[in-house]
Amino acid sequence: MNNIMRTKYILHFSLFLLMLLPFFSYAQDKQDRKDRVETMHIAYLSDKLNLTSAEAEKFWPIYNQYKADQDALRKQRQNDIQAVKKADGIDNMSDADVQKLISDETDFETHELDLRKQYVEKFRQVIPVRKVAKFFIAEDEFKRYLLNQLKKRREQNGRGRDDDEQGPR
Repeated sequence: MNNIMRTKYILHFSLFLLMLLPFFSYAQDKQDRKDRVETMHIAYLSDKLNLTSAEAEKFWPIYNQYKADQDALRKQRQNDIQAVKKADGIDNMSDADVQKLISDETDFETHELDLRKQYVEKFRQVIPVRKVAKFFIAEDEFKRYLLNQLKKRREQNGRGRDDDEQGPR
């Protein structure tokens, strides 16, 4: 009987692990997709800014810090989004919670603008002002490109994956 119990335990545990594989695969796919997008983003910016090697050496560390600061700011915002989801919509939240949500959103937008102003100055110290302007234009163009790609995929409604990695035009 002991061997039968052990065999059942191993079988159940193995089935449990097999059931988890799609979740691990999904997480890996999501990370791969994120890495691909970031690679496309950097290539797009490199093309649009046409940085010299000296400019690139100074620009990319500042850019990486800018992205890290943006991500930290957005993580704070994500907490508010989760609070709305947890409440199953704004209509199910208290007036005080909704007021806090509005206040947090206004603060987010203010901090986002302050961050952008701060980094305009940092970028201006290492690349010409025209390239700083081109950087922010290229950032917006790339965001629009990604949104258009997402819209196309949603319109296809699962009729296959569109792995167009050519970037925005």
